[in-house]
Amino acid sequence: MKVKLFLVQLEAAAGDIDKNTDKVSSLLEKNAHENADLIVLPELWTIGWDCANFNRYSEELFDSKIYKFLKELAKKYNANIIGGSSILRKNGEKDRNTCIILDRQGNIINTYDKYHLFSHRGEAEGRYLQEGDGGVIAHTDIGNIGISICYDIRFPELFRLYAFNGADFIVNMAAWPKSFVDEYVTLSKARAIENQLYFVSACLTGKINESFFFSGNSFVADYKGRIIASAQEEEKVLSAVLDIDEMNNYRLQMPILKDTKSSYKLLEKK
Repeated sequence: MKVKLFLVQLEAAAGDIDKNTDKVSSLLEKNAHENADLIVLPELWTIGWDCANFNRYSEELFDSKIYKFLKELAKKYNANIIGGSSILRKNGEKDRNTCIILDRQGNIINTYDKYHLFSHRGEAEGRYLQEGDGGVIAHTDIGNIGISICYDIRFPELFRLYAFNGADFIVNMAAWPKSFVDEYVTLSKARAIENQLYFVSACLTGKINESFFFSGNSFVADYKGRIIASAQEEEKVLSAVLDIDEMNNYRLQMPILKDTKSSYKLLEKK
């Protein structure tokens, strides 16, 4: 099986959902000249990164502009959607950094709430948001997709869990700082290699504030960690093809997951 995907990289207008949905529509209309099985968007493309205002921009999931937009996008392009993330709440609960996953008809397959909330140099995502309760594998007509958001990439346990529970590939949606881009690429390649899975990275680009910038550099790495498609810092739609059969054949030849111990232990020093 081969999976054709479109990955949308854009600069988010701070706090302006309507402007950002218009931008995504325009980017896809200009670049989506072929059919795709999957469209992937970055973390917080709807409002940008602004912890102090997260709760101000929050929406109730099923009544949200973002859900309605993604639903129409899925139907228009007849594609599964991994909808990046936005600040959403469910049934009046605390706000979360949430990704909506939809099928080709615009039905919600699942949602994923960011499991690891970012904390660095005074940034405290967890001060404003509730962390997720666990990982999510989205079961689609193109395979099983392990979902992660940005800071999750630093925690290999989550991706190992996906590998051992039948994920065919992994998606990470990020609002990653440009100053840390080398770390992000290295971590992403490591998650691909150690789990023998395609790794799809969708990142925001452009300005965070006057001093910091998003990384851009969205990419797709194969199960050996080789970059098979990449962007730089421009707004664009990146396309790639994932060959799942080829990946599975490689796993048979190099059975890393099969050779992994069910548990590991430290021997006592003698």
